[in-house]
Amino acid sequence: MSGRGNRASGNCWERWAAWRPRPRTQLSMWRNSMTMSTACVRFATVALALSLGACAGESPPGDAADAKAAAKEAIWAKEQAVYAARRRADPQFYIDNASEQYVGWSPNWEAPEGLDLLRAGVSRVQGQVHEELTLKFEDIAVSGDAAVIYYSTHRTRLPTGEAVNQRFQIAHSWVREGDDWKLLGALGRAASPPYDEEQARAEIWAKEQAIFAGRAEGDVQYYVDNASEQYLGWPPGWSVPSGIEELRAGVAQMRGMDQEELTLELDGLSFDGNTAISFFSTHRTRMPDGEAVDQRYENIHVWVYGNGQWRLLSSMGRPVT
Repeated sequence: MSGRGNRASGNCWERWAAWRPRPRTQLSMWRNSMTMSTACVRFATVALALSLGACAGESPPGDAADAKAAAKEAIWAKEQAVYAARRRADPQFYIDNASEQYVGWSPNWEAPEGLDLLRAGVSRVQGQVHEELTLKFEDIAVSGDAAVIYYSTHRTRLPTGEAVNQRFQIAHSWVREGDDWKLLGALGRAASPPYDEEQARAEIWAKEQAIFAGRAEGDVQYYVDNASEQYLGWPPGWSVPSGIEELRAGVAQMRGMDQEELTLELDGLSFDGNTAISFFSTHRTRMPDGEAVDQRYENIHVWVYGNGQWRLLSSMGRPVT
């Protein structure tokens, strides 16, 4: 931090402290003493008035607690009503209770957006009434006409009906406009969802086998469908690492090449948070075009967990010589 330093000399308070009266007559000294005494009394009176005024301006602790409790009751009721309406595929309640200056950043949005995006989504959710979700209040901060509420959600079914295991942490900023609380800002983040490691191990290995089973039939669509949009891989047949678009291009290229014969063996799986790494070996005895071969590879796949499912983020393989 930077700023102007206090001057070491010339300060009016320092000059006052250093001041010494010159010899005067007894009468003049008495007059000076009386003047200073009067000034001291006036100063003390002003200080007392300011002190009393400051105390009068502060809300008693009981009033602040009551205001916080009232705000929590009103805002938490609205939060629950928002999700109840959402389960009916009715986002209009959310919109009606948002300030015109609203800006939010949902976990599914790439950037903060205003009410226009919410209004545009009203027609898109019609008929999607299958969401199952619970809310848990965490805390609230209230200051005058502003409040920030924190809560968590656990969604077990999407509005489309798909079963999921998704957890989110939410912060909503509310402002009082007149007698009503309005949502001013919203921010949500995906929380690390718990998963059973043994179940995840079985799921990932099943996906690995399904990828190669599809490939043996000339179908890499399953591979594409289970890859992250941020996928980057470097299989032995690629000259450089490439992304999801290269995988998508392979869907058409592999059609009809359905004679591959290959076996897999899992060598290891490790987990850390929402990331898993699988190591496995493959032995290919026939190429997709039918050519007989004897090829062995060692492979590593990096998987990430999000929105209730594992997706392939990265892959690399090397031939065994």
